[in-house]
Amino acid sequence: MKKGLVPAVVVVALCAACASSGPPASPALLAETEAAVRRAEAAGAGERAPDLLARARRAWDEGRLASGRGEGTVAIRRLEEAREYARAAEAQANAERLRRDVATLKQQADELEAKTRQIRSTPTP
Repeated sequence: MKKGLVPAVVVVALCAACASSGPPASPALLAETEAAVRRAEAAGAGERAPDLLARARRAWDEGRLASGRGEGTVAIRRLEEAREYARAAEAQANAERLRRDVATLKQQADELEAKTRQIRSTPTP
């Protein structure tokens, strides 16, 4: 009975190792994720979406570490998560910037309208 048990344990251990490691994270996924994080940073997510950017960076770091350990499934999942957090951070940063720009333009338009009314109401000599 011991002879049959040892190969069975080895097979189960090998299957568990294969199932937990999964395919490795592709270099393209690593590059896409890094690019997404960098775009979010460039969009000003550090100031306008710091929580999302922090989550993206953390997941990116964890994905790279898992990839280095050969944990492909975990690496892919964390890198994809990081990429989506980075996209959300970039979108939020852009939206905040646009809101600020809209407020500035509205203020400028209001000032111009007030000047126009003032000019029209001033009697001409």
